Amino acid sequence: MIKNFLLSLSFISRLPLNINVNDFDRRVKKLPSFFPLVGYIVGSIYYLGALSNNLALKVFFLVLAFYFFDLFHFDGFLDTLDGFLNQSTKEKRLEIMSKGDVGPFAVFFGTLFVVVFWNLYLNANPFYFFISSTFGRYSMVLLMAFSKPAKKEGLGALFFPFEKKNLLISTIFTFFLIIFFKQYIISLTVTLITTYLISKIATNKIGGVTGDVLGGTCLFVHGLILLILEVV
Repeated sequence: MIKNFLLSLSFISRLPLNINVNDFDRRVKKLPSFFPLVGYIVGSIYYLGALSNNLALKVFFLVLAFYFFDLFHFDGFLDTLDGFLNQSTKEKRLEIMSKGDVGPFAVFFGTLFVVVFWNLYLNANPFYFFISSTFGRYSMVLLMAFSKPAKKEGLGALFFPFEKKNLLISTIFTFFLIIFFKQYIISLTVTLITTYLISKIATNKIGGVTGDVLGGTCLFVHGLILLILEVV
């Protein structure tokens, strides 16, 4: 279990963990179970930064969390926006997403996300980052449970066929937050609704999900939960 967690941590972060396994192909489908645990680590870093009154420390922890954990999710978020909002064919959308070029949709909505996220980082309850980071990672597991892969290869396809027990185990890992009952229920509800809608949109736009869609969903749910918890 520990090795699978470390593999999961390595897989969805930029941490330089050199983990040698001989049966990665067998283990990889078990990794989504541990995504919420990775979210606790990310949330702790954001929490420390948001809690600090020192601007330099705030920036340091923000850069630390974003560089090691959220930067490539942000890349997926931008690629997904450009692909989904392009008025073209499924094949063209997949081509746009695979190239990774930043288009006008990505520039506008990516900038909007950064502005809102920074404002929340300065003003929101620091604990909300702990919750939203965890459910952001959990959303990727839900999205896999709701969806099918858009392509036969790539990061998104690695986890398919999806093992349903991943959803059960990852859900159990979110239970550490249930003592904050109101925030937990709101976050779970937002995650369920959002990932279901994204699954439907992804199926309609590109025939399923990709690694970009999974990462983009993680970041979008993270930000959306932050915003909703702060508003309510």
